[in-house]
Amino acid sequence: MGSQSGSRRTRVECGIYLQDNGKYAVCCRHAGRLRFRTVEGDLAAARRARAALVAAAQAGVEPVSPNLRFDTVARWWLERFEAKVAAGERRPRTIEAHCYQLERCLLPALAARRINMITVDDVAELLLQLQHERRSAKTSASALATLHSVLRFARRHGWITIDPVAELERDERPRPVRRCQRVLGREEIERLLDACSPQYRLIVATALFTGLRISELLGLTWSDVDFAAGVLRVRAQLSRAHREAPAVRVPPKTTASNRDVPLVAQLAGLLIAHRRATRFVADTDWVFTTSRGTPHSQRNINRRGLRRAAKIAGLGRDGWPALRFHDYAPHVREPPDPRPRSGCRAGEPHPRTRERHRHAGCLHAPLRRGTPHARNTHAHGVE
Repeated sequence: MGSQSGSRRTRVECGIYLQDNGKYAVCCRHAGRLRFRTVEGDLAAARRARAALVAAAQAGVEPVSPNLRFDTVARWWLERFEAKVAAGERRPRTIEAHCYQLERCLLPALAARRINMITVDDVAELLLQLQHERRSAKTSASALATLHSVLRFARRHGWITIDPVAELERDERPRPVRRCQRVLGREEIERLLDACSPQYRLIVATALFTGLRISELLGLTWSDVDFAAGVLRVRAQLSRAHREAPAVRVPPKTTASNRDVPLVAQLAGLLIAHRRATRFVADTDWVFTTSRGTPHSQRNINRRGLRRAAKIAGLGRDGWPALRFHDYAPHVREPPDPRPRSGCRAGEPHPRTRERHRHAGCLHAPLRRGTPHARNTHAHGVE
């Protein structure tokens, strides 16, 4: 009959084996690996099954690994994504988001499922389950994007033939509501700064006058502050710290995030005073540091600095858009540029943006009353 190949199956002919249970197993080689399939029937049926398996594997119309589980494929996909992060092709923050969605949303529901048995109805049921758990539409959309990436990876390797996420109807997909932009008026800005603790007041004031993201704000070093040119050079941001990985400077979120933001005179004066008062004045030192010279935590700035001050100032009412530095930062008026221009300078809002928020009141933010340079605001061209 043929040579013995272990205790599980005996080779009958090329690509066909007889198992200990009396059933035939057929196989073919795909992508350098042997793919086995157990079939019912006699030797003639096994020959027909093997021919069909070879043709299906070559055409990609049938899964060649029908017993793969979702958690196994997700682990392989994650390893591939980690290699891209190590090569600089993807951002570390992106893989953090994917890991979160896998651990919190996808693996609890799909880990033990065979990858080729996941249907469009299963995906729709998963989205309904997330909705019943009161997950936001943005969270559901992010989980769906991670699932779609894993399934595309599986289809590319021939482990599935149909991507169930692509089969979803348009009304079955989550639709995150675009976050409303919030612009604070002069009186609201004064209340917010008055409510800030001294530890975070300069950070909040810098955010108000520049519109930087929290990660960009905390990623500033003194080499990024050009007092002579009157600009903040945004060339990096601060990564999120973990137990095994401290926060470091990483490239900005997008290429367009590399920009020069105008530094108004009164804010420059406060930053100069801050540099004179701190022990960390080297070009490589952080602008905003803890007492040990390490960067602040993004979560602490957001929770203890911004949210707590907004709550004390009465700016965190129900139904209002959430306060975020990058969203509601007012636009500081600069002295008019005599040169003609068709667009706007880096760090300034588009003219349509200014027009859209004209009803929001004063867009120009004086610093806290009584702070240095605040009384000379009009002398520097800021109303």
